[in-house]
Amino acid sequence: MLLRCALVSLIASTLTTCLLPAQTPASPELIDELVANAALYNATLPSITANETIESEASYLIFKKKALAKGTFRVVRDPNGGPLKESRQITVLDGKPVAEGQQVHLPTTLFGGFGRFQEMFFTPAHRPCYTFTRLSELGPGGTWQIAIASRPEDAAPPNCASQAPSVTGIARVDPATHQLVHLERTVPEEAAAQRHLAPFASVDIGPATIGDKTFWLPTLVIGTFNNGKDKGRFVAHYSDYHRFTGSVTLLPGVTEVDPQAPDAKPDATPHDDQF
Repeated sequence: MLLRCALVSLIASTLTTCLLPAQTPASPELIDELVANAALYNATLPSITANETIESEASYLIFKKKALAKGTFRVVRDPNGGPLKESRQITVLDGKPVAEGQQVHLPTTLFGGFGRFQEMFFTPAHRPCYTFTRLSELGPGGTWQIAIASRPEDAAPPNCASQAPSVTGIARVDPATHQLVHLERTVPEEAAAQRHLAPFASVDIGPATIGDKTFWLPTLVIGTFNNGKDKGRFVAHYSDYHRFTGSVTLLPGVTEVDPQAPDAKPDATPHDDQF
């Protein structure tokens, strides 16, 4: 009887091990490429504009609010070398035109999908704060999948103390170009609230031609939070990218989002979060 139990246990353990995706550390060379791609993106992306379609919702207990919006999204390069600045001009809200200068407050808003989505993991300073594990199981479209996790506090460099703890993520990489095509990350609720982060955020990325160059830009950005009574979701689709060459004058109806000053956003709502 003991032998049979041991044999059954061994078989069950073997089957469980076989069913788990094989995991190996992602090659340093691949992570080097992703860091280099992120640096090139931040250094060379021109000021751009795109069409944006948004589904935004929030709820508290039995109270729910939902909005469908369309507008123009701009990413403007700071001539002094500062971070990319994002702004949106909502032109249609729930099927009705928005008057020029009218303030629009969406139930849930997410920003930083253009300037921050690669910086969290793929910079020389942040890279040592995380482990990168290559999964043997391919992602959608045959993409390579990399599981990301915060290093334990005692194994991370001192500068990692400024990063949110216990972060997990998934990166999907196009095998042909070694470009990111999907990135998602999850932050514990308490840490997310302290840092004005969406507890879950993801971005899908695809190639877009601007002038005579190809840039890998967001096509879909999603952010969600759920702390039990309080829930929210933000989904934005992006299309028709063009170079933005004009000057920006922020009218009252334009929301500028500054990742360096989350408490000073003109369009602040209870659920404005960073990527």
